Amino acid sequence: MQFQLVHNLTTTGQMDGSTWQTLTTAVVRHQLDPSSYNYVYVSKAQPETVTLYENGVKRFKTLANTGITAAPTENGTYPVYSRFTVTTMSGLLPDGQAYHDTGIPWVSYFHGGDALHGFIRSSYGYPQSLGCVEMPFADAAVLWPHTPIGTLVTVQ
Repeated sequence: MQFQLVHNLTTTGQMDGSTWQTLTTAVVRHQLDPSSYNYVYVSKAQPETVTLYENGVKRFKTLANTGITAAPTENGTYPVYSRFTVTTMSGLLPDGQAYHDTGIPWVSYFHGGDALHGFIRSSYGYPQSLGCVEMPFADAAVLWPHTPIGTLVTVQ
């Protein structure tokens, strides 16, 4: 996905003719990706945390919140597929009531409706969200520039 993004191709994460042709041309020309390889690890062990790795080196760590039992954050490894500096999130609470949260900052979607993002809470480090990975605004702002399309996010 990152390769496709850098080369202005449709960002699907799938190999198609255009991606293959562009990839082989880049190899022949010895063109390297100008970006570092970033990876995000979300630990659901309490206190819950988010850790950013750049080229295998731990660069940043913060407390975070993952999903409650009724709306868990799924374990697995997923690529960031969409990003927003600020957006509105809406849906249904576990009891069926609708929510509509505006002004959610530093959003990187990685699995369905789950995203890394800023969210104001009185505390962090344990399940409180509806599946997203919430962080304090300032910490989400630090992480966001390092989660371009294709960045892998592992939740465990």
